[in-house]
Amino acid sequence: QTMGVERERERLIPPVREDEDKAHWTFFSATVSGIVILLFHGVTVLQLVMILNDPLDFNIASIDVKNPIPNAECTQFDRAALAIDFSLFSIWTLQHSGMSRNFVKKAIGLEGKPIERGIFGLLSCLAWAIMITFWKPIQTCYIWRPEATTLSRLVLGGLTIIWGFVSILSIVYSIPDHIFGVSGEYNNPKRKRTVYYSYPYSMVRHPASGGFLAFVWGFTILSLSLNHAIYAAFWTGYIVLGTYLEEKSLRVEYGPAYDAYARQVPAF
Repeated sequence: QTMGVERERERLIPPVREDEDKAHWTFFSATVSGIVILLFHGVTVLQLVMILNDPLDFNIASIDVKNPIPNAECTQFDRAALAIDFSLFSIWTLQHSGMSRNFVKKAIGLEGKPIERGIFGLLSCLAWAIMITFWKPIQTCYIWRPEATTLSRLVLGGLTIIWGFVSILSIVYSIPDHIFGVSGEYNNPKRKRTVYYSYPYSMVRHPASGGFLAFVWGFTILSLSLNHAIYAAFWTGYIVLGTYLEEKSLRVEYGPAYDAYARQVPAF
């Protein structure tokens, strides 16, 4: 009888330990995700500094040259700078797209782990910050002066930027667990997976991607800068291709429910 009790205790111990491990992972993942939220806001400010040409002279990042170079010395298209920018964007692409794939998550031991969202967000912010910090102006003969922007461009570009910014922030604040994994339940196999119809997904299927496209192209409208246009073009190519691949996986995961959603709501 004593041996039977001991065996019963041994049988019950693993689930208890498993629950303890899960609680530990969930707390740890929520802590990491909280740090990532702060980091995300910091890198967002850095992105604004870069795209506004470092207006407060932090000397951190600028999409155009800080000071115009005389016409005899400037370059209209610096291929070396383009190669550097392409390499920086490739780092972001490999990290962000690679870690979105299930086979990569499985290979690095994060598949199904509560901390996966936090680690993904942390590395995404770092890759994004590196790209912004080391980005090189491809054209050095022109710098955007906001005070010289015409009223028509100010209205059109400004409204585009506002829509994009609101779209990005709406998804960040409305479903933070989806983005950052703050509750540690994003990868819970028991989590009910449904197609979102609530705002901002009631307006577009990809509010974060579409919002960022509006953001970068809005500044291109304002600036009429080749450097802004190339930066926006990089993001457009990445987002369009990434969205195509994501849509394929979403249709497999959700089936007819996603097809019905796609018929009602535009992608961007």
